[in-house]
Amino acid sequence: MDKLYCTIFIVDISQNPEEVDTVTSRITQLIEDHGGVIQRVNPWGKRRLAYEIKKRTHGYYVEIEFTANSRLNIPRIIEEEYRLNDRVLRYLTYVVSKEELAQRRLNEKREKKAQEEAARRAEEARAQLAERSEAPAEASETAASTEAEGEKTTAPAEGQAVAEGGAEESAVTVDNNGTAEEEAPAVEQESSEDETTEGK
Repeated sequence: MDKLYCTIFIVDISQNPEEVDTVTSRITQLIEDHGGVIQRVNPWGKRRLAYEIKKRTHGYYVEIEFTANSRLNIPRIIEEEYRLNDRVLRYLTYVVSKEELAQRRLNEKREKKAQEEAARRAEEARAQLAERSEAPAEASETAASTEAEGEKTTAPAEGQAVAEGGAEESAVTVDNNGTAEEEAPAVEQESSEDETTEGK
């Protein structure tokens, strides 16, 4: 009967951080070569040790979940590998109970939901920031457009005022000229009457 196993090991990365990938690949390969099925590889990352081990205060934690038939005795095989690898500081392999499995799955769902919520909030924040960035640009374009239209409207009005002023001056000139032309014959007529009187 297949069981769910969990193996946790701590890798010394003080000399070479790439040792984590090397050890993890070796353990997963051993499990698969002996009939096990990898369910999940979960790197916990670098953490402080509860107590000093081999003069080391920090180590890199890795957790691997796998299913295998209990008769294959895979836990014994991988623990032998741990003992022979001097880069492995500590290790633990055990059978996951149904209660722990249910709790693990519940925690996974909660973690996934929290990640989705965080991603949604981040997306909303980016959208709000984009809207705030676009608003001043649109306001500037609108103001510039309004100012340009105002200049276009003012220019013809000023031109029209100048034209009207010129027309008024011309009308006055014409009126003055007309009056002068009308007064000239009147003077000539008076002169003729004077000549006639003198003749008499």
